[in-house]
Amino acid sequence: MDSDRRSAQIERLEVVDTGRRRRWSEDEKLKIVLESLQAPRQVAATARRYGVSRSLLLRWR
Repeated sequence: MDSDRRSAQIERLEVVDTGRRRRWSEDEKLKIVLESLQAPRQVAATARRYGVSRSLLLRWR
């Protein structure tokens, strides 16, 4: 029975720092998008280089 009680307990998680969303100007977005279009298979590499998710870069494109 002790193991049943332990499995039913809920632990509390605390988020210390969530960071902050970055804002990209239209000029910055355009620069990143144009770079991602220069060669095949550049989307993932360009996204990594600028710290942008691949899906966000595809949405900008």
